[in-house]
Order: sequence, then structure tokens, then C-alpha cells
Amino acid sequence: MSDQRATEFERVYSLLLRDITEYVARRVPRDEVDDVVAKVFFVAWRRFEEVPAPPEDRLWLFGVARRCVAHHLRSSLRQGRLRLRLVNQITVVQIQPSQNIDHRFDLVLEAVERLKPLDREALRLVLWDELSHAEASVVMNCSINAFELRYRRARNSVRRAVEDLPPLVTRSESPSLANGALFSKGQTP
Repeated sequence: MSDQRATEFERVYSLLLRDITEYVARRVPRDEVDDVVAKVFFVAWRRFEEVPAPPEDRLWLFGVARRCVAHHLRSSLRQGRLRLRLVNQITVVQIQPSQNIDHRFDLVLEAVERLKPLDREALRLVLWDELSHAEASVVMNCSINAFELRYRRARNSVRRAVEDLPPLVTRSESPSLANGALFSKGQTP
């Protein structure tokens, strides 16, 4: 290992660790973030000769992070399915709502989760990671036009899904919230 390579890697690591950690933290459970970030920088170390010069190095690393997150989520999904087969039972968790929870936020997140994976990622790259459309298109390995179409489609889909959300209600105002559920059977948002 050359001292030059190690020094340059440390520079990239120290400059981009925060951005990559924030990117990963918005996509995987909190207790798994460090593992995924470690994998991202392991790939960067292994393929360090391929890392472009700044500022493209940041986008290259976001692309690596995107693939590591996708791999991690697929792996988690497989492990979850295996656990379900082994346990062969469903555990129901009762959540007690507080007096003034704004359930509209959950409905927005649900609308985002219903998007196609590439549309969802386009929305997250712009709104969560604050990338420009040009930068996000590099991360997603597509043209700017293709990215903008995905982004607009995702934004409009979420907007339509949440346009008619009811105003914030408190637990005491809503019988469906008083018994611990957002909607009773048969009710719709």
C-alpha cells in the first residue's frame, strides 16, 4: 500500500463520510447504517484507482452507496423471509398514539414507499440528499431528461396521494384514534 494512495483515500473519506452516512441513514435502519457505510468505503478502497477527481468523486461514491444500500435491502428482505418461514407466526404490535400525532406524515411516507423504486430514489436524491438533477442523474446512471421525468412523475404521484389529506385531528376528536388505530375497518383517509 502506497502512502500516496492511503493519504488520498483518507482525504476522500474525511470529506465525504458525512454525506455518505446521511445518504445511507435515510435508507436503512439506524442500527445497520455503520455496516453499509463501511461497505461503501471498502468498495472505494478496493477500486480507488477508478474514483474520479473531485467533484465527481462525490457522485461516484453516491453511486456506490446506492448499490450497497440496494444490496443490503435485498439481503435484509431475504433474511426477513427466512425468519418468517422459520418462525411461522406473525407478531402484532399495538402502538399507543400520543395526543397530537400528525398521521399525515406517515401517509406521505406511505405514498413515497408505493412509488416505483427508481422514482422513489429520484425523489429522495433531490429532496433528502439535496442533489441537483444533473448530479442525481449521474448517481442513477441515466440522462438528465430521464431523471427529470422520474422525478416529476414521483413528485406528482405523491402530491396526488396527499392532496386531500384530512387536517390534523387530536385523539380526543377522533373515535378511530381514541382506540389506537388510525382508521377503523372500512374507513378511508
